[in-house]
Amino acid sequence: MAEQTDRMSVLVTGGDSGAGLAAVKALQAKGYRTTATASDAAGALAIRQLGALPVFPDLRRASEISSILRVVEADAILHASAQAILGVPQMDVDYADAGARILAETQAVAQAAQEHGLKRLVALSAGQPGERLQTAESALQASGLRGFILRAGYVYGGNSCATTALAAMIKRSATPPSGGKPASWIHEDDLAAAMLRLLTSEMPDDGMAILTAADDSPRTPDNFAIAMAQALGLGAPRFAKPGFFSRLRQPSARERLLAKENLLDSRDLREAVGWSPRHATIESGLEATTLTWRLNDAVRAADYYEIYADEAAEAIAKRESGAGLPPPPVVAAAAPVQEAVAAAQPEPVKAAAPPPPSDGPTPWNEDEAKREERRRKALERRAKRAAKRAGG
Repeated sequence: MAEQTDRMSVLVTGGDSGAGLAAVKALQAKGYRTTATASDAAGALAIRQLGALPVFPDLRRASEISSILRVVEADAILHASAQAILGVPQMDVDYADAGARILAETQAVAQAAQEHGLKRLVALSAGQPGERLQTAESALQASGLRGFILRAGYVYGGNSCATTALAAMIKRSATPPSGGKPASWIHEDDLAAAMLRLLTSEMPDDGMAILTAADDSPRTPDNFAIAMAQALGLGAPRFAKPGFFSRLRQPSARERLLAKENLLDSRDLREAVGWSPRHATIESGLEATTLTWRLNDAVRAADYYEIYADEAAEAIAKRESGAGLPPPPVVAAAAPVQEAVAAAQPEPVKAAAPPPPSDGPTPWNEDEAKREERRRKALERRAKRAAKRAGG
């Protein structure tokens, strides 16, 4: 039976994208006090727009994590930074570097949680963890903390960088690498819901329990890319097959991943907390993914037009007040004329020449004097308004 956790304060690592951001949204919807780590200003803005508090610690330093736990009076940690290597397998990721970073972050999170005396921890891991993630899981299990390690299938969704990159590849008719082995998948919203269920359930008595989360329809990576193209309204992509020379070298981490079967069973998770995926198939999940992209585009467009409207209104106001007009010309004062010793004789005034005969209306160039008079009066009025604003 789930424990009462009203107004629980939760720290989410990796909370600015993918399943981490989906978890922040789910926690905020339930009314929890949520703090989430961000890697840049855009991620912090995404967290802030959900109503949570963004922070920028170095997750490899336990002291910085511990300081945040004390400041926000955290009751639990949702450690989601491992999602960096849990995305769609077609994307090329530096798994060695990312795995080393995730291991260091997990060790720091475990140490900070011990120092703070936390009793609740949920950490993400891969369905078939590599050497680095296995070491990270061992560090959590040896820490004495209570909680869950949640191994996930390939994670996709509208806030996943890897999913967005695969969609961009399909849109520009590039050839994704081929993967023909069946694999388990999970939408980021379903994974966030599973993490939240575990975080608010009764913690195990014997340390960190390991569970798995996946949807109900295993597909190959090729099938996933074809379904994504259909969701985008495009034709099926062509896939890049390994060439002859690729057989002469060691396969990359991505090639090994695509060549490996990755099937998960989520029955233990369903029985433990009553969880089931909302998007049981990748077709349903990809429909939600493309909807997220459209909504994000609409929000960005609305922000642009709102800023444009504000700037236009400001420009109109400045124009009407005269502040946006060029200043009136400054006329230099004429130097005083010394009186001549002898009065100069005035020159005789010549009689004005009679106007030329005209058979029609006055030509347009004869009104130039009137236009100059209007300009002069307009400049005088602007000068008076400027003097009035300056004086009062």
